[in-house]
Amino acid sequence: MITRVTLCFVAGLLTIPCLAIAQQNVPPAVQRAADDVESTARRFGVGVQGGIGLDPELIDFGAHATFGPFFNPALQLRPGIEFGLGELTTMFGINVDLLYTIPGFTGDTRWLPYVGGGPNFSLSHRGLDVEDEDGVPSVGEERGRFDFSDTDFNGGMNFIVGMRKQTGMFFEMKATAWGVANVRLLAGFNF
Repeated sequence: MITRVTLCFVAGLLTIPCLAIAQQNVPPAVQRAADDVESTARRFGVGVQGGIGLDPELIDFGAHATFGPFFNPALQLRPGIEFGLGELTTMFGINVDLLYTIPGFTGDTRWLPYVGGGPNFSLSHRGLDVEDEDGVPSVGEERGRFDFSDTDFNGGMNFIVGMRKQTGMFFEMKATAWGVANVRLLAGFNF
């Protein structure tokens, strides 16, 4: 095989046929296996996001995984976790979002719009003192910011609208209905 490649260079032919001759040496089963591994690796990813939450006011950050496309090239599953820290509220959430990239935007478009939704499961703690039965503010023990003894568990539904670059950067607005209802403006990056 080395002689054939050398002869291609001596004869002055383009290097493309020489590379094609060298690639024929790999068995088809190995080529298929390499292609399958490559396409599977493209279906999984991770990412991070951060931003602000409105009502309650939070600084929000988190991480997620992406799986897909599934069934349709425009569908992706994006489970993730997020933490929100605010003056009065501390939140931890688990999201299982399904994203749909809106068709009609081809590879020459820099930004791809998407919509999505999915369930949200969250724990939240509000740091307000409550009044007792007589309407007098209760004075109790001092508790830390991350004391989840008076934690509320809430289930809700996320609704997402966003734009993403094919290189991985995205901006989105995520609104959660029911549970810890809030709107978050997020920016992030998918690796």
